[in-house]
Amino acid sequence: MKLNKIALALVAVAAAPLAANAGVTISPLLLGYHVTDDISDTADKQREILRTGKNLYEDANGNQIGDGSRGNSNGGIAKESGLYTGAALGIELTPSTQFQVEYGVSNTNGEASEDSADAGINRFDVEQTMISGNFLIGTEEFTGYTDGALKPYVLVGAGQSKIEVENQEQYDDSNGNTVTAGTEVSSSKDTIGNLGLGAMYRINDALSLRGEARAIHNFDNNWWEGMALAGLEVVLGGHLAPTVAVPPMEEPMVDTAPIVIVESDLDSDGDGVPDSIDACPGTPMNVVVDERGCPVPVDITDELKMELRVFFDNDKSAIKNQYKPEIAKVAEKMREYPNSTARVEGHASKTGPSARYNQRLSEARAVAVKSMLTNEFGIAPNRLSTVGYGYDQPIAPNDTEEGRAMNRRVYAIITGDKTMTVEQTKDMVVQ
Repeated sequence: MKLNKIALALVAVAAAPLAANAGVTISPLLLGYHVTDDISDTADKQREILRTGKNLYEDANGNQIGDGSRGNSNGGIAKESGLYTGAALGIELTPSTQFQVEYGVSNTNGEASEDSADAGINRFDVEQTMISGNFLIGTEEFTGYTDGALKPYVLVGAGQSKIEVENQEQYDDSNGNTVTAGTEVSSSKDTIGNLGLGAMYRINDALSLRGEARAIHNFDNNWWEGMALAGLEVVLGGHLAPTVAVPPMEEPMVDTAPIVIVESDLDSDGDGVPDSIDACPGTPMNVVVDERGCPVPVDITDELKMELRVFFDNDKSAIKNQYKPEIAKVAEKMREYPNSTARVEGHASKTGPSARYNQRLSEARAVAVKSMLTNEFGIAPNRLSTVGYGYDQPIAPNDTEEGRAMNRRVYAIITGDKTMTVEQTKDMVVQ
């Protein structure tokens, strides 16, 4: 079975400029079983379409048959069921729906018709290549249920199928011409439609296992094929975060009550403004007031700076339950300070198989904290940045278990500020 190297190269080249964007998916290898000859109606139609040979011939009455493009007296073949290999590149349109371009190959033997067998042609190599664009629509779009690692989906798509037949034995066609082994003797290029059911099992925010059952309809020749496949899906930059609803802003209330002036020289609240013109009676002592006796507002800036530390088990990027309350506190502060941002740094101990492996592990740990802040607590992704340092920045020696446990960490720095309007007091120094 040939693994199509061109398809894998196309996936790698197309994914390179998209790697920094969230929601780009790659399935580098899809393995499946492609069913054709087990469906009798399909096999019969394939034998009718895929005639062995491309030369004109005459029947028993001397009538010329065919147009030189397909068909002779050697009969036809049907493609046998066999292994399917492919690859796919996609992009998430919503957190539960994506569009994928898939390229795959099924290379099997051909089952000869009785006419082909009588002519001495028994061995064929049949290669079927398929390229299609498919929508993977998650059931979350219909149910609204988003919890859980298992993500069922419906697949709908269309594309093109090309079948090429090569003979593996030398034979003479109906005109007496010798056809050598390894010659293409028939082909068919057709439009196909895909309909299937499948599910993704998310191992973490970057990796998912995929399983699927698919029906394939050949529109040009009106036959059906079937396929069951499985593979691994990689997400670059993390999955798209669900949209968080923001309540509409309310218009501030404006006090339009008329000012009542009472002639009096009393100053009941001691703010220096007589009651006769005091629009804000009862002002507390030590509060600065204007000529109407109302407190003078002043803006003050409150700065936020906090840290977050999360430690991980060896070779893991899953966040342990004991750290979720700390992450929740960070989210609460970031909501309180709307312009605050967080830099999430991932680190690893020096125990992995390679520096590259530890680098990826440190990045995955940083992304896990970012995903929890985004997906569970509604913090906008553009307020969070992630970086992985591998094992280049240890805070403890890596030659002890205690030191390695300290180095398996995420360290986040949260900074920001907010401006508040308060009543100015007489002992307040305004800069």
